[in-house]
This record gives sequence, structure tokens and C-alpha cells, in this order.
Amino acid sequence: MPTIVVTSPATDRRLCALDALKAELGIDAGDTLSDAWLEAEALSASDRVAEACRIAGDDAGDAPATFVAEVAVVTFGADETPNGNVLELPWRYPARVTAVAIGGEALDSAFYRGQPKSGLLSRLVSGGRAGGWEREEIAVTIASGWAVDKMPTVLQDAVKRLVRLRWEAKDRDLTVKAEQTEGAGRTEYWVGSMAASGSAMPPDVLDALYAAGLVGG
Repeated sequence: MPTIVVTSPATDRRLCALDALKAELGIDAGDTLSDAWLEAEALSASDRVAEACRIAGDDAGDAPATFVAEVAVVTFGADETPNGNVLELPWRYPARVTAVAIGGEALDSAFYRGQPKSGLLSRLVSGGRAGGWEREEIAVTIASGWAVDKMPTVLQDAVKRLVRLRWEAKDRDLTVKAEQTEGAGRTEYWVGSMAASGSAMPPDVLDALYAAGLVGG
């Protein structure tokens, strides 16, 4: 397997800004009493979303998985390069290729083409025609993920939903699944049971992530 080294890790893995969470929960922007709690829960929720989407961190374990913008170098050994003209980049999407080196020598950008949405990298020769990769070590520098202010809505919504669930559960007994109130009906609570996929994530949130193509293999 190619190695992954995150060279510019995210300084903050939270996928949703604090102000957006406050707006979601109806908290005044100037009210700072719950800021520490919200920031901690946003980080936890963001990590759970990345885990549910099967996003990989780096091989050393120094950079936890995240959708926040990072830069990594993916290195294929000489015995890992394909016979064809396409490399599949084993990291998170979108995979924006910014540099390629073959055997330690930089490859001009005119001779490769990356496809950010699919994570495929093609080798080109003169005239833009497809060519084959050499059986040498190939190092690919990738910028992936998004800044928080450009984070896809589906990821922000997933974090908001998880934080809201924890917010609403703060003052109730988490061992109680349902409550019956005379004359007012019955209220059911989502208690974090495993979804069909094995992910501890509300099924509707997981479905939205799948529909957006954000759940990796």
C-alpha cells in the first residue's frame, strides 16, 4: 500500500463554526456560557462524522481523519505503480493534486491530470495523450478537504444534528428511550443505537452523507 504523510495538518478539525451552532440551537451570539461545551461537542461530532465516512488519517497516526483542508504526500513504491496510465489516490476527496515527483524528479504539470472528485491521477505525454507511469517511486502531493467557511452543507448539518442531540439530552435521563405524557402523547428519543451500516450515527444523517458521495470505501 502507498504511504500517506500529512505535511500540513488541520489546526482545528471542527466542521461547523461556533456561531452556526449557536444559531442552530437558538443561543444568542454574545452568550458565551456554553462556548466551551459547544466547541468540545463540535469536535467530537466532527470526528464521528469523519469516522462514519471512513476517512483516513495519516499512516503515522499523527493527523486524525478530518474533512478540514490539509496537505499530504502519497508515495507509491516502484512495485505499486500500475501498468496503465491511471493512479488511484488512497486518501480523502476532493483530491487536488498540486505536485508529482517520479524517482525524486518533479514532473511538469503539463504531463499529469488529476480528477479531484474521483481521486484518479492520469499520466500524459506530448499533445495531452495518455501515457504510462514508470516503475519508479511516485510521490503525489495532494491538497484535500475544505476550509470551515466552505465546508459542504451536508457535513455542517451532520455536526449540527449530533450537537443538537447532545444539547437536548443534557437535562434528561439517557437511559429513558420514551416518555408518555397524559393528554400530550408519547415522545421517542434517538439513543445512539447502531445503524444498519454499523455506524453510531442517526440513519437520516448517514443517508445524507451517502447521497452526497462523502462516505468512502
